[in-house]
Amino acid sequence: MKAARPVSILMFALASAGPGRGDDEHPPIIVTATRSPLPIREYAGSVEVLDKERLDEIAAVHPAEALNEVAGVNIHRGSGQEHLTAIRSPVLTGGAGAGSFLYLEDGVPLRAAGFANVNGLFESMIELADRVEVTKGPGSVLYGSNAVHGLINILSPAPDKGFSFDIIGNEDGYARLKLAKGAGFLNGRIGLATSLTSDPGFRADSGFDQQKVQIRHDMQKGKWRFKSIASFQNLNQETAGFVRGPDAYKNPVLARGNDFPEAFRDGKTARFAVHMKRATGGGSTLSLIPYVRWVDLSFLRHFVPGQANEDSGHKSIGLLTSHKGTLKNSQYIIGLDSEFTRGFVREFQNGPRVFSFIQGEHYDYHVNASVISPYLQTRHDLSRNTKLTLGARADYTFYDYRNNINNGSFGRFLRINDRQDDYLTITPKIGLTHEVNQNISLYSRLARGSRAPQITDLYSLQINQRAGEIKAEKLDSLEAGMKGNLSGIRFEAAAFLMRKNNFYFRNANGFNVSDGKTRHKGVEVSFAAPLGRHFDLSGAFTLASHTYAFSDIVSSPSSSINKGNQVDSAPKTLGQLQLALRPTIRSSLSVKWQHVGKYFTDPGNTARYPGHDVFTLRSHFVLSDKITIYGRIDNVLNTRYADRADFAFGTERYFPARPRTLFFGLRFKS
Repeated sequence: MKAARPVSILMFALASAGPGRGDDEHPPIIVTATRSPLPIREYAGSVEVLDKERLDEIAAVHPAEALNEVAGVNIHRGSGQEHLTAIRSPVLTGGAGAGSFLYLEDGVPLRAAGFANVNGLFESMIELADRVEVTKGPGSVLYGSNAVHGLINILSPAPDKGFSFDIIGNEDGYARLKLAKGAGFLNGRIGLATSLTSDPGFRADSGFDQQKVQIRHDMQKGKWRFKSIASFQNLNQETAGFVRGPDAYKNPVLARGNDFPEAFRDGKTARFAVHMKRATGGGSTLSLIPYVRWVDLSFLRHFVPGQANEDSGHKSIGLLTSHKGTLKNSQYIIGLDSEFTRGFVREFQNGPRVFSFIQGEHYDYHVNASVISPYLQTRHDLSRNTKLTLGARADYTFYDYRNNINNGSFGRFLRINDRQDDYLTITPKIGLTHEVNQNISLYSRLARGSRAPQITDLYSLQINQRAGEIKAEKLDSLEAGMKGNLSGIRFEAAAFLMRKNNFYFRNANGFNVSDGKTRHKGVEVSFAAPLGRHFDLSGAFTLASHTYAFSDIVSSPSSSINKGNQVDSAPKTLGQLQLALRPTIRSSLSVKWQHVGKYFTDPGNTARYPGHDVFTLRSHFVLSDKITIYGRIDNVLNTRYADRADFAFGTERYFPARPRTLFFGLRFKS
């Protein structure tokens, strides 16, 4: 790695905007909560908006780079496009990591309920997004299974008549090209956008190639407005695994090496949705969103002994319906969502037996899943400035499981007879907002999030489990907060308390625990403040505690979980602070400090990662109305740190972070 020269640092540092765009006359708008525009101060909850301008300024090459600027969000990067998510939570893995967060494309889930992907953001179109909305805590009544700790909605850009391209690369050979073109078509407008990425990786045998294409067509026909979105994604990745041993991430040779050159991840996804909306009189609107999706994923489970190959996929068809109207001083949304999915999972270990990880077949099964979800939400004007929101959603999930190979116990793996399982969850919500004045609003919210188990939770069982013992996970959340804009300083503060029951996870030795309990509490603060004519200061900070509320020593001595232990992969402090210099309207230069506090890496709280502090320089310069050059230097001080640390199977494990790296780019828009 060549050291970046000071001149390069000054030329290619990229300015970063703070949270909370908008002004007093035009406050930020969100669409996720109700699928229609809503001023953010009128929503009883915490939502962060990353608009197009901010996304361009961040110029993320991995979703974590943008989303970790949001208070309460902590995404651990793995190899290539891999990642694990935390939103007001520990960083969760396995079925818990897949099922606790809902990833959306224009309000439609990227994956079927029960078939989520723990690395689900790589399937999104975030590189092509017009904006991203991050909801922290349980979602509104419009969203059911998986909207437990939070949700991320990737919103597509409306087609325009121009042409644009955006190219970015780095000194290691990373390159990404984005193209977009719009035109008139079928009494409306159509837009085509694509992202093509190639990265050799900074570690041995860790490169990937990824292609994404999105087509959107908007039109009006009679009283109906149509928005049709088709998306396709393909990932071919060579994966670098953990480096192992105490502080292994600090060793530059280990950090660039790869003990798992055979590891890979291949994934293809395709989605198509038609958003149909029309006015029905009296200020009411009807919304219908039929959609289909197809997913195919294959990867090597390099992170566990045995390193089995896993193949999975599913096909879905669904319909989201809602009707929004007004009755006297109240507004309501009533709806019914339905989805049918056919999916499969196969796991096969080619190599010899390792401990209880046997050679040969582990699992091979199909699952048909049906979900039907009615919901109702009302908003009542208690006074001119105070509004009460009440709502509830019911999710009925039915699984029909068919085993394709012989039943019984094989090593640690339990293959069960054909069976059917169903789950009914009800998630009530109540929220209160009060506008103190036109600049400040207060809110409070009590909400439940819940999810039916993932199919891998239910049917990829281990010998310490029994079929049918897993219950639906439930999380109850109480939060209160303040949002406002004072003298141009936009801010948001929130405090939350949450308790979760029936927490399903894997302990440090890879055994499943199906009846865990955890407690979560914390405060979040984000702000964006102008400092005179040419400087901006922005930041986002979180102080939180995530603890186990049960002991698991009797049933699973190896887990060492005691009630009151900190949940592993849950730093108490997170934050980022950015200072931006804007000498002219055409240029900017900024420095960002990103902080991750220390955290335990095992449930018994015997191993710890010390945390890290990393600095990024960013800049951009507008050459003309059509051309902008931009760049950044990541990890300016060349700090040796880990994107992820954990403790499993008796040893410390790390994903080492990229050393100091220069990125540079060029944008053109006609």
